[in-house]
Amino acid sequence: MTTTASLRAAATEDAAEEQGRAAKAGTQTLDRGLDLLEMAVNESATVIQLAERSGLSRAIAYRLVGSLAARGFLAMGPNGQVRGGRQLLRLRNLVQDQTDLVALARPQLEWLAQETGMSAFMGRREGDESVHMLRVPGRERVAVTTQPGTRRRLAETGLGKALLLDEGERSWQRFFALADPAHRRDDAVADMQAAVTRGVILQCGPAPDHIHSVAAPVRDAAGRIVAAINVAAAAPYLDADRMQQLVPLLRTAAAEIGAALGRDAAGASAA
Repeated sequence: MTTTASLRAAATEDAAEEQGRAAKAGTQTLDRGLDLLEMAVNESATVIQLAERSGLSRAIAYRLVGSLAARGFLAMGPNGQVRGGRQLLRLRNLVQDQTDLVALARPQLEWLAQETGMSAFMGRREGDESVHMLRVPGRERVAVTTQPGTRRRLAETGLGKALLLDEGERSWQRFFALADPAHRRDDAVADMQAAVTRGVILQCGPAPDHIHSVAAPVRDAAGRIVAAINVAAAAPYLDADRMQQLVPLLRTAAAEIGAALGRDAAGASAA
């Protein structure tokens, strides 16, 4: 004869199983919604195209897109294309405001200074100038001592040129025209084109200082150049062979900072 206790136990087990199924269904719905959100932001597509690419039925795709749009994470364009909504933009701005680029870059600059023995720097662009944000000293007896806050014309330093890599020939010519005559060279544009292919700037500074540097751009999650890093030293410490040897180190450090900003490895390798 079935007892009251056994009936209660069976009911408890049934309830637990039902809760488990509900939790699993909720997780699947969340995963599907996030997949659609990611596709909509990264690709231009209609809801029907998103359904086909995700393997979801049209009904489920429409329901998920509708829910995300109601919360402001997605929006419908006039041509039926799904795009990121105002809530995504708000979250993006919050993340950017909370991201301290100097703090993210410091470990990589410390690593560069340790590996190379040279001073390592980071800077960003402000208009037609670069602004140094961080310096980590190296072990050179004669060191480059450019301090945070220092401003230079973009075409006059390796750091500045790295900030210009995405600009194109016409823009490069304008910036070289603004530079001090000592920094203007007939092969300057060709050097920039080679640097685009290489992803790294090799800078040989003019007399009397003869400061050489190896610089790389730092890209954010969207692939935009938001900063640049370099190692710099007097020519006796950084000749042409040594500059070539340091190219992989600068690429690695820049990619690590980019990863901290949300850039994925596939995007970094494609840049």
